[in-house]
Amino acid sequence: MELQLQPMSDQDYTDWLADIIPEYAQEKVANGTWIEAESLQKSRESINSLLPQGMTTENHYLFSLRLSESDERVGFLWIGRYEQAAYLYDISIVKAHRRKGYGRQAMQLLEIAAAQHGFDQISLHVFGENRIARELYLSVGYVITDLTMRKKLPAPKQTAGS
Repeated sequence: MELQLQPMSDQDYTDWLADIIPEYAQEKVANGTWIEAESLQKSRESINSLLPQGMTTENHYLFSLRLSESDERVGFLWIGRYEQAAYLYDISIVKAHRRKGYGRQAMQLLEIAAAQHGFDQISLHVFGENRIARELYLSVGYVITDLTMRKKLPAPKQTAGS
C-alpha cells in the first residue's frame, strides 16, 4: 500500500502530541539524559519551545502519513528548518503498522517534501538505543556525522567505615 503526506489536521496534532510527549520522555530516560520523575514535563517544555505556535510555527512542517487507498493514518512526520537544512524532528509509525515498509516510504516522501520547501539536505538525530531507526536511516543513504558515547558506571562499593 502506498503512503501520502497530508498536512496535520487539528485532531492529528492533538493525537500526535499525545504520542510524542511520552515517547520522547521515555527515550530521554532510556538514554540516561533525564530522570523519569521530570521527563514528561521536560518533554512538554521541549516540544512547546520548538513549536511555540503549534502547527502554525514558522519554518516547521507537520504531516500525517496516510494510506492512499483508505486515508487511514499510519503515522506522523515533522520537519523544520535548522540552519540551512531540513531537520527531521520526528517520524513515527503507529505500532500496528510497523515493519510493513511504511518507514522507508515515509523517508522517500520526506525527501520530496524537503525539496519542495527549498532544502537541499536533511539532518536528523537518532537515539543510540534505537537500532531499528538507525538501520533504516543508514539503508536510505544517511551517514553518521557525529557520535556521542557514554558508559554507565556501577555504584561505588561501600566499605566498612565509610
